[in-house]
Amino acid sequence: MPKAVLITSHFWNSKRKAGFHNIAESLVKKGYEILFLTGNASYIHHLKSDYRAGLIKRSKLNELEKINDNVNQFIRFTKLHPVNYRNKILNTLFLPSIKKYSDTLERFDDVNDFIKNSELFIFESFPGLLWFDHFKKLNNKAKFVYRVSDDMRQLNKHPYVIEHEMKIAGQFDLISVPSGKIFDLFKVKGKVRLHHHGIRKDLFDNAVLNPYSDNGKFKFVFTGNAYLDRDFINIASGYFPNDEYHIIGPFKKTSSNNNVHYYGEMNYNETIPYIKFADCGLHTLEYSSGAESFSDSLKVIQYTYSLLPIIAPDFIKSARDNFIYYKPEDKQSIIESIEKAKHFNKSKIESDSILSWDELTDKIINE
Repeated sequence: MPKAVLITSHFWNSKRKAGFHNIAESLVKKGYEILFLTGNASYIHHLKSDYRAGLIKRSKLNELEKINDNVNQFIRFTKLHPVNYRNKILNTLFLPSIKKYSDTLERFDDVNDFIKNSELFIFESFPGLLWFDHFKKLNNKAKFVYRVSDDMRQLNKHPYVIEHEMKIAGQFDLISVPSGKIFDLFKVKGKVRLHHHGIRKDLFDNAVLNPYSDNGKFKFVFTGNAYLDRDFINIASGYFPNDEYHIIGPFKKTSSNNNVHYYGEMNYNETIPYIKFADCGLHTLEYSSGAESFSDSLKVIQYTYSLLPIIAPDFIKSARDNFIYYKPEDKQSIIESIEKAKHFNKSKIESDSILSWDELTDKIINE
């Protein structure tokens, strides 16, 4: 049985299912035994009251855990992990400990044996890239893939981690990127391929129960974990009181309008009907550095597969024909975007080019 290691910041048992979870599941279906190797786990999450702190408390740490015959997990927990302290002096002060993170897998023989016997490594864009040389030293015959899940500049990672990313990028056998903006960052670094996020088409196709009330109201949905443009929600819901706005994610209730519904975090599968049976997808994000790379985020793929028009701020430019733009903080622009969405011709939305996760994983393995 072939073996593969996925090097990620995600936890296997997390409620927040990311692309790496789907790639892992696709590899298992293709006959691989996988190691889901989680980094970036430390007491910093407790200090920040990050959701990962709860996962850390409930998980086995620094111990290879066999989830089932095909899935193994290892969570490398350290006192601290590499972060951007957002202060030049502090970033310099902690630089030696950040550089030492590259050695934090050294003493785990069972993990290193798995690495030595694997034929595929898939790295996520996070400080686990500091382990690259360790993997190369143990096994330079495997295929090294960098699946650039995010732009680390937009995530504001420590400068040394970003510098290291660009230093090793050309040594990967494949750099798989989800958006044109990120493609431009790496296009001179080697074999770079534009692979938009995949989707669990089977789950969307089989979702038949509409979670919304059959009241004839136009329904907008937002799914995500951060950057929600609350100003957009307040203006839109206030000006269009007969429409409904459904917000899925870890957001505090900030709108007092009765037509705004907050659900908190949901398991991924539970969010699917809310997307499929909505009338419009909201990609309404506040600006953050590098947010332009969100043009083909996972939620964009999900909205598009569900044939929804997508409302987005004008700093996110997409080649997709279902985008409707508004100017942030501009009330008239927001109102016009809502009107356009309510009269959008969905028949012109193209979804045939969207990949399943299995199809995306095939490309990662074979290209």
